[in-house]
Amino acid sequence: MRAVMEASAVRDTTGAGVLTEVGDATFDRQVRTGAGPVLVEFFATWCGNCRRFAPTLQQVAAEYADRVPVVTVNADENPELVRRYGISSTPTLVLVEGGEPIGTLVGAQPAQAVRDLLDPVLAQSAGAAAASPAPSGSWVPADACTLPTEEQPLRVAEFDALFATALRRLERREPGWLRLVLAGDPDVEASARELIARESTCCSFFDFQLTPAGEELQLDVRVPDTRVDVLDGITRQAHAAGSRS
Repeated sequence: MRAVMEASAVRDTTGAGVLTEVGDATFDRQVRTGAGPVLVEFFATWCGNCRRFAPTLQQVAAEYADRVPVVTVNADENPELVRRYGISSTPTLVLVEGGEPIGTLVGAQPAQAVRDLLDPVLAQSAGAAAASPAPSGSWVPADACTLPTEEQPLRVAEFDALFATALRRLERREPGWLRLVLAGDPDVEASARELIARESTCCSFFDFQLTPAGEELQLDVRVPDTRVDVLDGITRQAHAAGSRS
């Protein structure tokens, strides 16, 4: 019991507000739907190295707060996630993107070791974005859309309005699949069907499926592996619009 209290004290008294604890029931919603990498720490309340590492993790999480979310998982309470990521000791850091591990760090490492895990991934993402820039106000790279450039911001604004007024939640269980759950209003359904029909004509790689589900509408969006970056952009757009509504 004392170990539990000590671990909680270390994690709760910093006031940094940059760490979020997730578990088996919430991991997919909070981590796999993200548009970029997420750093996941597996810890145990009885683990002395976890307590020693906690301030370091808080420091790094604060430094990267605007670039990489950092979440924690109690290994004892979430066996499904422990099995999924092959965790055998604590603390273990797993860098996850689209639900898949892309880097691992085991033990109470110094802050620079954590930075060395994060920086190459962030640099690669920045390089990819620079190589295929999107038009201003767009989430679609320039080579992915046949819509005239001057019309692209207008199309994005239409999606933005749909997300802001009708989006209830979203799910991202696979890199190439996104589910947008919308209000089941007839006007929303009509607007969504008309919008995705027009979007399909200029971006043919999209696979849209709009399905009524009780009082909600499920808009499933699928893209090939080569266009996951576009789905990342839609996810960011939906998150941003939802936060403003």
